[in-house]
Amino acid sequence: MLSKPIRTQLARFCVGEVDPQTFESWVCEDAGIEGELGHGVYLDLVAADYQGRDVGGARELCERVLDDHCPGMLKRYRVTRILESMIRGGSALLPGLRQLVELYHNGYEFIPIDFVGHESETDSIPGPQTYHLWDPTALARVLSESLPYQEEIRKDAIALLKDLRRRYPDDV
Repeated sequence: MLSKPIRTQLARFCVGEVDPQTFESWVCEDAGIEGELGHGVYLDLVAADYQGRDVGGARELCERVLDDHCPGMLKRYRVTRILESMIRGGSALLPGLRQLVELYHNGYEFIPIDFVGHESETDSIPGPQTYHLWDPTALARVLSESLPYQEEIRKDAIALLKDLRRRYPDDV
């Protein structure tokens, strides 16, 4: 299995938390990567053009490497990051919910269907990016009416995050 620091860096690059140039520097500077990834994968990553079209190919290669070494970990990482942002509060709850539902429909079967139900109940609630288009009084009313749903969503997000961490303690 790949070491946790390498899995973490690959996952962060795959989901866009690390910019391509920073990832390229890490690949070229970390002496232990080649031994863990293998010579061929390492050469492909070193030779990639992180300024242009190769970035997508490098991300796909990293996704395959992670899936070969830790099946399902990258999917769980994506979901975990969304759940963490939802739980922190603020305006990330509903956009995070919508992301989870999209992932569920794209084959992330471990996301409980309850989130699809939550999204159905809250799909008329505007996202933060459209607040400025609303009358302030109407927006305040809609948001206050959504508070019970938001608490239920947050509770389910906490439960899923705890479950993922319990079942996959070696994930990053």
